[in-house]
Amino acid sequence: MATIRSKNPLEYIIPFSFLGALLVAAFWFQGNHSASTEKVKTPPPSEDEETEVTDVDQPFLSDLTVYNREKAFKGLTLYSVVGKAEVLLFSMEGKVLHRWPVDAQRARLLPNGNLLVLHGSKWGTRVSPWKELKFTVREYTWDGDVAWEYPSSERIHHDVQRLSNGDTIFAVRRNLAPQYMQLITHPKRLRFDTIRTDSLVEINREGAVTWRWNAEEVLDVNSCGNAGCERENAADWTHINTVSPLPNNRWFDAGDTRFRPGNILTVLRNWWEMKIIDKKSKDVVWSFSGDYRGGLSGGHDAYMIEPGLPGAGNILVFDNGRKLHKGESIILEIEPPTGKLVWKYEDGTNFFSNSAGSVQRLPNGNTFISDDLSGRAFEVTPEGEIVWELRGNFRTARSQKYPLNYTEKFSTLQ
Repeated sequence: MATIRSKNPLEYIIPFSFLGALLVAAFWFQGNHSASTEKVKTPPPSEDEETEVTDVDQPFLSDLTVYNREKAFKGLTLYSVVGKAEVLLFSMEGKVLHRWPVDAQRARLLPNGNLLVLHGSKWGTRVSPWKELKFTVREYTWDGDVAWEYPSSERIHHDVQRLSNGDTIFAVRRNLAPQYMQLITHPKRLRFDTIRTDSLVEINREGAVTWRWNAEEVLDVNSCGNAGCERENAADWTHINTVSPLPNNRWFDAGDTRFRPGNILTVLRNWWEMKIIDKKSKDVVWSFSGDYRGGLSGGHDAYMIEPGLPGAGNILVFDNGRKLHKGESIILEIEPPTGKLVWKYEDGTNFFSNSAGSVQRLPNGNTFISDDLSGRAFEVTPEGEIVWELRGNFRTARSQKYPLNYTEKFSTLQ
């Protein structure tokens, strides 16, 4: 990245001269003005890309700190260790029952026991072979063999889902094309000759693209959403981190077509907004930034609660607290048609992940939270009581809890 420096006016002082002082001021202004418009050739990394990762020479250690046997939901926890190329499956007692020796920015367990993975975690982007695989979606068998993969020419990042029709959907990062760069007018963003954008891409089992959504074709390239272009990385425009298809829901059943099953819920972290994209028209049909404690500030892993679970049809989101309510993360449950805040979890500075994180509603009404930067995965009741908590000494990546009957493979565990 080019270095931008202002010229020091002290070098040009004319002693005891009022005219000299005026010349100094004029020269200093011109130097700073020209510096502010100098092009930066490479966008700086996103803030979360600069996050320190635990020393990988340390052994991974975990500790089950809370387990309320009466109130905690019985299931197994999928836990990615960022810095050790391991995805672990923990029992309720905090015992490792199974492992996959892979780096994972995102890992999802499939009903057949296979593992759907995005490589290239904050550690993996610097280590072979994972840094080369950050352009690839992979599915691993229970035993760790590659069952399927899709190599892309674009950087795949943050989230991946296997759809009910067998397709796979994920986010990719690109640079804005020149015709869109020419439309940008915001002074802070004019400094860069490249700006990042995102696409959502769906592929079938054979690797053919069946659907694609490009942010700049739908959104105003001069908008940065609720965050504004001043409060996040100006070169990292959208920073999408969530790709979540809507399930069957009561809102659509009542006639609200915005919530048609299959529409895509996403989070634009650097806009501090959630949006729903109509799968057919590709239009944005719903947006939410909120107003609780100033509104979303960041945001990760939004999804609509599935039928049969407490709160079905509501949307959960991990509000990081990156700038607003800085240092305090919040879990929000939103009624989407009205934007009403239905439920929340917060614990002051005891709960904070400046980036990353995930949230999940469990069948017993509890909520499972992955506090990624601290390496903590925990479960809370509707009243906010922590009833299960696992702490690790490495960062994790969107841990999730699965029912004991989720896959037949669980029956093979000892």
